Amino acid sequence: MPSKRKSRVNLNRGDKWRVVLTDTSPFEVPIIVSNDGFYKNLHAVAKKSAHFQELVGALLLKDDGKSYTVPLRYNIVKDSRSVRTLSLLHPRGQVLLADFYQKYEELICEYSGRGPFSIRAPKKVGSSFFVPSPVQDKNQYKNATVDTAELDKLVRNPASYFAYSGFERLYKFFASNDHIRLEKKFRYQLSLDISKCFDSVYTHSMAWATKSKEEAKENTPALSFGNRFDKVMQRLNHNETSGICIGPEASRIFAEIILAKVDQNARRSLEAKSPSVRDGVDYECRRYVDNYYVFSNDPAIAEQVEHELSIALREYNLHLNTGKREFDKRPFYSKKSLVTDEINKSLGAHWEKLFETVTLPASGKRALLPKYIYKYRSLFGKFTREVKAACFSSELGYDAVANYVIGAVRRKVIDIADGYIDLVALEESPVVGRDYRQMYFFLLDVGFYFFALHPTVASSLRLSHAIVRAAQQLQEHDPEGFDILKEASLRWASQLAKAPSFEGLFSKNSVIPIEILNILVSLRQFGGDGQLEHELISLAKLDRKSQGYFELVVQLFIYGDRPEFANQRNEIWDFICKRVSSEKHLNRDSEAVHLLLDSLACPYLDKAKRAVLLRASWDRIGAKPSSITVAESEALVDEIQQQHWFVRWDGIDLLNMIEKKELSSVYA
Repeated sequence: MPSKRKSRVNLNRGDKWRVVLTDTSPFEVPIIVSNDGFYKNLHAVAKKSAHFQELVGALLLKDDGKSYTVPLRYNIVKDSRSVRTLSLLHPRGQVLLADFYQKYEELICEYSGRGPFSIRAPKKVGSSFFVPSPVQDKNQYKNATVDTAELDKLVRNPASYFAYSGFERLYKFFASNDHIRLEKKFRYQLSLDISKCFDSVYTHSMAWATKSKEEAKENTPALSFGNRFDKVMQRLNHNETSGICIGPEASRIFAEIILAKVDQNARRSLEAKSPSVRDGVDYECRRYVDNYYVFSNDPAIAEQVEHELSIALREYNLHLNTGKREFDKRPFYSKKSLVTDEINKSLGAHWEKLFETVTLPASGKRALLPKYIYKYRSLFGKFTREVKAACFSSELGYDAVANYVIGAVRRKVIDIADGYIDLVALEESPVVGRDYRQMYFFLLDVGFYFFALHPTVASSLRLSHAIVRAAQQLQEHDPEGFDILKEASLRWASQLAKAPSFEGLFSKNSVIPIEILNILVSLRQFGGDGQLEHELISLAKLDRKSQGYFELVVQLFIYGDRPEFANQRNEIWDFICKRVSSEKHLNRDSEAVHLLLDSLACPYLDKAKRAVLLRASWDRIGAKPSSITVAESEALVDEIQQQHWFVRWDGIDLLNMIEKKELSSVYA
């Protein structure tokens, strides 16, 4: 297996636009949607033409200090019973956040770091980040003209603008020495959850968290840190004071500052009411975002801490979710831990049957070789039955394990692909006669199976990563195997669209199926004429009348410039024009401006039509003068097309895009 060493990448701390790469956009967007082009355009605007500068200035940069923006709200599936509403911020709002970060980055860290219970908080502005060292495996497959190379020499973006203290994932806390120590010290663990935390946050409470509540109310107009952050969050969200946009990392930081104050108030109140109950002696508390974990040897003390937390939260219009309250006695071993351990045993046993390990003579590194699978269906059935049995014994559903299994599949695909690169170069290469295509087929078969049972955005990225990586190796070294895997992947994807879990997903018109959009995008790695992808688009009902920004740009990306899809492109263009033209204030509406900028940069759409849309939109952008000539608009479209905005239309490196998405999943 590849080395686990890591390489350090230094960052430019003076680059304020780095915020839009890390903290202003949700993780749960299609693979092809990112802020890379947005970032580059912000850096390059001063070198552009006068018309380009006026377009970007009027649409994104000029600020009167009070105008608000309207985010694109969209729902994704949270579980079998509920959805999660996310927000894609208007680019102007993202610029506001970048300006705020630049002015107040030190205070953000100061206020975030005051929470005595927090195990995840900004500590300082990031100056470097680390990535796994074996970049050679991916770089072999990357295009020579990857557009993001100058953004990041190792073709990855840092996961956040800030360096964080504590744990980057909650599961790491439960596997940490700190949790082991807490279990050794205390007999009880009380788990608590804040109900609808981000939806319930009152933006004015930021001022209460950074000053006293009385001071904040007496000095409402004062331009303090808290007042400014409050105002920025309102302007991102239609000037709403109730609830904050869910998705961007900046919203988590906003909530973290408020909850840090809640932590302080709860502990202070407990000390005043019960001096004999001491933090660190009689109890300890940990908070990860909006989840609390209280440890004590006395259930009454744990409940006393819970009571004080409840009171402190209520001061900020927040409440504990009684339905998610769990009280555990040592050993702190959850049903999720039980099912994960059982699946790990099953995976370990199957990996031994499926792979052998070879030590490379020069480096001493280990590499995986696939064994031949003699009883494919029997092995597949045995593994799926073992997972089913583990779920049954732990009283959990597939939603608890599907993402984990798909992650294991992804890791094994990467391991054997990395191993192939190392082993094929040896003089007497052991890869000769090994059936890589069969192994990739088996692993992806397992991945698609569990994805169909419980699709999530995170698992769609993991499965997409496995698809693209396997396809890249077979395309270069086994063209026949590549064609076989292509047919199988398209068949599996077609079955996905018909699976009950996806039919339920698509039947909810309010839900954006990011999961299937990502799989569709990953299938472009196989090339082809696009007909099967077109059938999948119809099966998934992505061409329905209510389609929005994400569905439109993914379809446009899938169809490309193929002549046989001219009718589909025309229909998509009509949707875009109708949506953009219906918005009176393009510098306000997020979906309209994303569609406008991405369509103007899209080479698959007729340039003359794009110029017409630009002229029709010029006045509503707020640009001066209020009109632009035909020649000027066509020249500007040519200039815009040179650098994409949010969708990279051509020359895309899918592996690079997927890896960056995975890296940005800070809390996923």
